[in-house]
Amino acid sequence: MNVLDPGTQHSMDGRMSPDVQAAFHLFAAHWRKVNKEWQYPAHTHPMFEINIVLQGSQHMAVGGQSYIQESGDILFIRPGVLHSSLGAAAGDEMSYYCLHFDIDDLVLRRSLMTMDTVSLSGATPELKAIRSSLDDIIRSTILPEASDAQRGRLVMLNASLQFFAALTGWVLAALPSPARSTLPGVTEKTVALANTIEGLLQESVFTAAATGSRAGSIEEIAARLGYSPSHCNRAFRQIYGLPPRQYLSDLIIRHAKLLLLDNSLSVESIAYRLGYRDVSHFSKQFKRWTGLPPMGYRQLTEEPGKTDGHALFTGKHTQGGV
Repeated sequence: MNVLDPGTQHSMDGRMSPDVQAAFHLFAAHWRKVNKEWQYPAHTHPMFEINIVLQGSQHMAVGGQSYIQESGDILFIRPGVLHSSLGAAAGDEMSYYCLHFDIDDLVLRRSLMTMDTVSLSGATPELKAIRSSLDDIIRSTILPEASDAQRGRLVMLNASLQFFAALTGWVLAALPSPARSTLPGVTEKTVALANTIEGLLQESVFTAAATGSRAGSIEEIAARLGYSPSHCNRAFRQIYGLPPRQYLSDLIIRHAKLLLLDNSLSVESIAYRLGYRDVSHFSKQFKRWTGLPPMGYRQLTEEPGKTDGHALFTGKHTQGGV
């Protein structure tokens, strides 16, 4: 017999808020001062980018369009968009700040993918909030609190949380109601397929954690849905801007981090829960994803002040350019 939750007895009405579990990443965030000869070649990358000029002006090319950034101007660049810096627009010294970021919450990620805006100009409350959070992030980079590493890290974490909150506010203000569901030129059928794949990936990870089985692959999901793996990969990437295999890895590592916070669980039992039969394979993958072995991650979460760089905050990071 099911036991009734005591909190629901004699209740007249109620609502449950959705569970929220998301990870965000900042990659290769940097401040740089350059001379009039400096340029950065055309390139693409799989993460979002924010670029802001702090002094002077910069000539940027984004998606075939030309932009002149004056001091304080912000550019927002989506994953996969070709962009380059042609250097200081006024032929003098220039300083800028650039950060690359990613978010594994597919609702926010999909909404950001629909944002066609590149130049974030204007005095709306949402853009002011983005600029304010960026100012705090930049300040923590240029003027780090070297004497207190723990406090400096919390300052950076606080500013970064404000940044992602500001991005969410910008998306909410920009999207019509009901929220726009598709990218330009994308059919509802593609959206529905991507959503189904996302749900099945989530289900496979939860099932694996509960039963100790292996999480389902995109090939297995494609066969279950009656599509080719390439078609499913293309639909998922088109809507969410990342391959389903990467999203599956993000889900697994998120669960692994949460399980490692429970000291009653051994690394071996966690590996088994996530579908690994070889704990060394799990440990190698965890280190490849985060830069730390499982026990190293657990020790850092237990001993404040021993974190270095962005190990816990960003997870895996890459070297970035402009």
